[in-house]
Amino acid sequence: MAGRLGDILIARGLISDEQLQNVLATQGSRGMLGEAIVARGLISNDQLGQALAVQFDVPYLEIVRETVNAQVIRMLPEQFARQRLIAPIGVKDGVLTLAMVAPDDMAAISEAELICGYRVEPVVALRKDVTGVLDKGFDERTAARQTAVDIKLQELEETKKKGTQVAAVDEDKDAPVVKLVKSILMGAVNAGASDIHLEPYSPQMRVRYRIDGDLQQVMSIPNQSEPAVVSRIKVMADMDTTETRRPQDGNLTLTDNGARASFRVSTVPVVAGGAADKEKVVMRVIDEREKVFTFNALGMPERETKIVKDLLDKPHGMIVMTGPTGSGKTTTMYTMLMNLDSSVMNISTIEDPVEFRLQGVNQIHANPEHGMGFGNALKYLMRQDPDVIMVGEIRDHETAVSAVQAALTGHLLISTLHTNDAIGAVPRLNDLGLDYFKVAGALLGAIAQRLLRGICKQCKEPCEPNMPLLDRLVKEHHVKMPANPQFYKGRGCPKCLGSGYTGRIPIYEIMVVTPAMQKAIESGLPHSKLREFAMADGMVELAPAGVEQALAGRTTIEEVFFKLSG
Repeated sequence: MAGRLGDILIARGLISDEQLQNVLATQGSRGMLGEAIVARGLISNDQLGQALAVQFDVPYLEIVRETVNAQVIRMLPEQFARQRLIAPIGVKDGVLTLAMVAPDDMAAISEAELICGYRVEPVVALRKDVTGVLDKGFDERTAARQTAVDIKLQELEETKKKGTQVAAVDEDKDAPVVKLVKSILMGAVNAGASDIHLEPYSPQMRVRYRIDGDLQQVMSIPNQSEPAVVSRIKVMADMDTTETRRPQDGNLTLTDNGARASFRVSTVPVVAGGAADKEKVVMRVIDEREKVFTFNALGMPERETKIVKDLLDKPHGMIVMTGPTGSGKTTTMYTMLMNLDSSVMNISTIEDPVEFRLQGVNQIHANPEHGMGFGNALKYLMRQDPDVIMVGEIRDHETAVSAVQAALTGHLLISTLHTNDAIGAVPRLNDLGLDYFKVAGALLGAIAQRLLRGICKQCKEPCEPNMPLLDRLVKEHHVKMPANPQFYKGRGCPKCLGSGYTGRIPIYEIMVVTPAMQKAIESGLPHSKLREFAMADGMVELAPAGVEQALAGRTTIEEVFFKLSG
């Protein structure tokens, strides 16, 4: 260590020797001196933290408890963490960042490494921040208290010895594997993850969450515990626990203290460690807690919001969302529906599956096995006197024909297509067997969407742009730059787990079918010519829209480039 805390504060000119002696006269307990000095208003919390960083020769981090991944916090048993005043706050590349009030506690570091199986990198934090993080992580309202590290290996071994008798595990809510699986599921919900990956490796199964588009490892499960964990998930999802050599799909719903979430479960056999009967499990997280579907909550810019609302005001026609899987198309379509007045309209959807329950909307689950694929379901729905219809996806000729027919006969229809940009909706519909005349008559507009990672507000700072990337964006996408542009980045902090990013922001490219565009589509003009017409009508392409967000300090040039040009 670099010396005593009082001496460091004096050397930094933060307090005088007289002030130190006055504090010591009333408060001399180890570990409490800094808090006493702060309490007297002599220094700030940040100044104390910086001095502690010098004393212990480790970085100081100010922790924002509301933004630390709850699942990461629970990687250590609660009693142990509280006794040693330590809190896990991040895992990256096999290293656990451990916030500690006393980072010189080598015994606590060694024990944490033994429990978690990660190399520990200590940082110093204030007592109030550590206890606040622990309070959040072990709050019954946010997740199950029990995690993988709390479960004694011998208890899981006993579960394993029961073989395929997983029904007993399913009935026992206190069984270790039940607590573990519940913790993994609710941890993903609380972390805002979109997917959970359970991947069998040796000697441990890796558990990762997809957060803001990137996979992050949150825990490891010993190989001997894998069968019990996978079987428990299969039981909950009503899947065949005895079948391990074929892919399976299922669904499960979990309710925890009023919080309800659904998960789409997929298993596939993989070769791991020489074994051919292990299974990889991926679960899509559908958080069913109350959602606010508004354009403001969506993050749609004012310019695009006005265009979309104008399209929704049309009495009939087709609005198409385009973009890759996971780009937020469904959420945007839900927001469109909730912007309409369901009290005077019959609004219906056909989805596979229904992801969120919408108040005042009739939602139908598409099921091809029962004659209710998108095309057939749309035909039946047309007999239900609909005003507005949302179809999850136009993926074949039958659905495309039915959708255009609905749009041409007095209905507002919203759906999705898999194309790279908004203009691509036109040739894609033609590829599905629709002539350009019908496409031009039915289509109101096409909206391409992408999600970019947002800069962490906690550690946001100005930066110089990556000029090679910026130059390519300007040249390849004809982006116009203002004079003296300012860009930003996140330097990395506990809130963003060192990534510099938190959350995601949408960007849009909207092609409106104006009279001029309608004639261009009818003429069968190629993609490039249609883009010229759209640009002349004021369409902003995805790359310029992304740069606008970077200039507004919401994302980075790197994020725009690699998501749109890389």
